[in-house]
Amino acid sequence: MGAFWLIRITYFNEKEGEIQSMKENETAKFQRFGSFFILLLLGLGLVLPFLLSLLACLGHGEFRLDAFLTLSVVFMVIVWIFLIMLIGYGNLTALFVKRTAKGIDKLPYNFNSSFKGRGGILYIDVEHGMIGFISAYNPLKIQIFSASRLSKMRTIPSPWTGIRFVFYIDGKKISMPTLLTNKVVSTKSGIGAEAVSKADAFVELLEAAKSRAGRR
Repeated sequence: MGAFWLIRITYFNEKEGEIQSMKENETAKFQRFGSFFILLLLGLGLVLPFLLSLLACLGHGEFRLDAFLTLSVVFMVIVWIFLIMLIGYGNLTALFVKRTAKGIDKLPYNFNSSFKGRGGILYIDVEHGMIGFISAYNPLKIQIFSASRLSKMRTIPSPWTGIRFVFYIDGKKISMPTLLTNKVVSTKSGIGAEAVSKADAFVELLEAAKSRAGRR
């Protein structure tokens, strides 16, 4: 009998320690945009055009201020168009997100479900009612939240703008596309129905995690 109670006490102590560890890792305030992303964007969008202009001027053997300023404007327009395209497709910080994601296994959660989109990577631990998120605009940080902080989980099946599931963390919207295309795609077609089904599945997982968090 004494051994039985010793096992129960040990079990509850372990569970208490596990819960405490999860709370310690939880992010206090969701930050979709990080300082690294902003500095990277400004560095590439402002410094790079001036550097390219300077190299172009020196390559012609002389530095002229009027030519330098003209080239700076031209290069800045080109660079910003390129940056907007990279941000739109989620490629600007993809390498940093991938590197940060390597640390997810070191955390005390069972992230059995995950989804990678252009806005980042979502991790879901239904068992403990927790989610993880690496934002493409804050790629150096794994942010952890109790699923009780989620709201408005739903699927948006649009034939024109794409199919996605959305949810809010602390009132801030996160959109995760399951189908992006420049063509009109019927939600009842093969590829459209599959994208809707995938979005619905993740909405259900988020709702299950939130329900679990409420019970805990």
